[in-house]
Amino acid sequence: MATSDQERVLAYCRDLVRIDSTPNHEEAIVRRIVEEMRALGYDDAHTDEAGNAVGRLGQGRPIVLVDCHIDTIPLHSHDRWTHDPFGAEIENERLYGLGSCDMKGSAAAMVHGVAALVPLRERLRGTVFVVSSIAEEQMEGAALTATFDACAPDLAIIGEPTDLRLAIGQRGRAKLEVTVTGQACHAGHPTVGINAVERMAEFIAAVARLSHPTHPLLGTRSITCIDVHSEPYPSFSMVPGSCTARFDCRFAPGDTADSLLSLLREQGCVWDSLERPPRLDCHIYQAEFETYVGGHYRVPEFAAAWETDPASPFVRECLAGLQQAGLPAQTSAYRFCTNGSLTAGLLGVPTVGFGVGNEADAHTVDESIAVEDLYRCAAGYTALIGRLLGVEDGLRLTPHDGNEAING
Repeated sequence: MATSDQERVLAYCRDLVRIDSTPNHEEAIVRRIVEEMRALGYDDAHTDEAGNAVGRLGQGRPIVLVDCHIDTIPLHSHDRWTHDPFGAEIENERLYGLGSCDMKGSAAAMVHGVAALVPLRERLRGTVFVVSSIAEEQMEGAALTATFDACAPDLAIIGEPTDLRLAIGQRGRAKLEVTVTGQACHAGHPTVGINAVERMAEFIAAVARLSHPTHPLLGTRSITCIDVHSEPYPSFSMVPGSCTARFDCRFAPGDTADSLLSLLREQGCVWDSLERPPRLDCHIYQAEFETYVGGHYRVPEFAAAWETDPASPFVRECLAGLQQAGLPAQTSAYRFCTNGSLTAGLLGVPTVGFGVGNEADAHTVDESIAVEDLYRCAAGYTALIGRLLGVEDGLRLTPHDGNEAING
């Protein structure tokens, strides 16, 4: 039987899942999160200029930033869902809905888990900023940058799903755009021109044959062709003169935008034997979008990889906190990309990940989390932030409802 605390965090999580927060529609969910943080007694809770919900508890250093993005991918495959994507339905002790795993479950657990420290605020030796950020699905870290600068954290925790383990690294992500320029001509006389599609096919095959290094924690680099477009399209009996392909690259620390582009350019050697090779252009694709507060972003789609030393005091304290909360004191790594690409990969702030749900369930039909894991995640946030800010005893390792006393 759920406690009143558990009932409240579950009800709050269901509220979040019911709110449409697909790209550029995050205003309502941000408002609901700020409302909850104020009701739970945070020292401050507001919507900042970037459109992110920001709550603060404590003062002074160290400063810990805990971030959960609350935007979701656009709804897809609606006819294949067996649960209402915005219904927050519970079946067999699992909560279903778009974004439940990625990552509204963690956002709800984070807000309530940190709130368990509200009655202990006088004992906190430092500050925690709880951030519910927008637009991560459009470009990791872009809409978090100004908020990060304002908070100036010493440590960061990313709430992407980790199956309640501690993630200490993440592969990077880059979208690489390649254009092959040939010479258009009438399809009845194909040898007059240079067929950009055929040359691109050879290039894609060369990229697919590449061997890649393997990182002991983050795995093997991959470069995958994700879309192709030729011009003119549709063709009216013409050999295409231009073809553009985009590649998704996942990589470990050490790879840079320049090194990845150089690797692609080298594959142009596949045409060395041709009398008339095409022209090749490779660059990082530019992500461009606007947010619900009117912010305009145009940034390269390059999100850096990162790894935090497993022997660092930060990781050791986090593992001790998870053990205190009865959770696995185990490390793992993300296979997908997170806002940690900003905090750790670009800005060098020690970062870990902790969240509810299995990474493989993100972006899937009938996305869901286990209800019991939602409660365990909230307890994990309480223990993590408590230990990092000097409070190890008297912690309430169930979600706090803002009214009851602390369990000693």
